[in-house]
Amino acid sequence: MLELLALAALSIATFFVVRRLFRGKSKPLAGKQEAPVEIWARSEIARILADTLELEESQLSAALRGNPDPDLVTRLERSVRKVEIVYERVPGMDAAADVRVEVHLENGKLERSIRRVEKTELPAHITDDWAKTGAAQVFRPFSFPWQS
Repeated sequence: MLELLALAALSIATFFVVRRLFRGKSKPLAGKQEAPVEIWARSEIARILADTLELEESQLSAALRGNPDPDLVTRLERSVRKVEIVYERVPGMDAAADVRVEVHLENGKLERSIRRVEKTELPAHITDDWAKTGAAQVFRPFSFPWQS
């Protein structure tokens, strides 16, 4: 009898953990498309994490598209402190910008990938921020789909 109660409690706890992981999973708004540089950034995050944590890139890509595996989520939550996408003006080149993906790991390491793009490839909110603030860099935190 005690085993049945323990099994029932474990089942209920598992249900709530899984429900919490998938709760609030938002779908992209109709008509809102990702900028090409945002698609590149997500694929770079998957590549960096696959190389660093010795995981399958296809699993990471699926998780970043909103299909997380609970074991993968646990490993990422333990290993990754934060992920940022940094948009930086290129001095002397008004038509170009550098985009950096920065993955900060819990062990203190920083993994980074940089790509130079035309400003026309940037999301409108980034160029709007530059116009408003005049800053050389714009930092945007990246949240995993299960964190929203």
